Amino acid sequence: MTKTASLPRVVALVPAWRSAAFIQETLASLAAQSYPNLHILISDDASPDHTAQICEEFAAQRENTRVIRQPRNLGWVDNVNALLAAAAGDYFFFAFHDDVLKPMYVERLANALTENPAAVISFSDLETRHLDGTIEMQEYTLLEGITEARSRGRQVLSRDGTWWAPNRGLFRASTAREIGGMRKHLAGECSADLPWLLRLALIGEFVRVPEALVVKRFTQQSLSRSWQHNRWQRFGLQCACIQAIRSAGLPLTDELLLQLSVLQSWGQRLGRSLGRHVPNIRAGETH
Repeated sequence: MTKTASLPRVVALVPAWRSAAFIQETLASLAAQSYPNLHILISDDASPDHTAQICEEFAAQRENTRVIRQPRNLGWVDNVNALLAAAAGDYFFFAFHDDVLKPMYVERLANALTENPAAVISFSDLETRHLDGTIEMQEYTLLEGITEARSRGRQVLSRDGTWWAPNRGLFRASTAREIGGMRKHLAGECSADLPWLLRLALIGEFVRVPEALVVKRFTQQSLSRSWQHNRWQRFGLQCACIQAIRSAGLPLTDELLLQLSVLQSWGQRLGRSLGRHVPNIRAGETH
């Protein structure tokens, strides 16, 4: 067995849509990765521009790359799930079409995940490039060292800090199969990565690599810009989080306390939108 074959097989899952103007830099950053056992799986979501052509030209030059062309637009959640269903490997990560990765990204995160068998995901700090050209360094440290599932769940539910940073990390393929992919909620796709990260947090630990290995670029086409974050979307998201908790197989006490945390979070956000104060009862620390 070669040294490369003995390493965990890592698959970059690239959900692409209408990204002809910027996806080439993303693909180039994947091609520049130092990790030798990397495979790239791209799913073009019936883009109306030349995204699919760019991806196919990229794949034609590389044996480790494959492109799926969806016959109709699925939306980002179903496109992600199509990638998860088609991928075969040990570790996966979402290589979003507007992110750029530093060359050591996969190597550093794969090593971190391998060295921490209790972890389900490893992630790095971020360099965020905003539309106005400003650059912001961001790190998410709030899950470091938390070994208890309920405490990790409460931290994810708080949505404090750059809570979405771990969604740009390597996760175990076995864990993704256990979860069954991302899910839309009552209000659609808005922040559907929150219940996904919550389920991950209820299964295992998160490992942070303290280097800015991901460049998050905000573009005019960035999906989050289309979300209104209105009360209906927030309600749908809260219901999805409750369902994620129910499906985690936690002890009944932990499940109930986490569901109370969801309701508390919903009440606080609703109170802020109405200009009222909702006290923090710190559910989960009552015994």
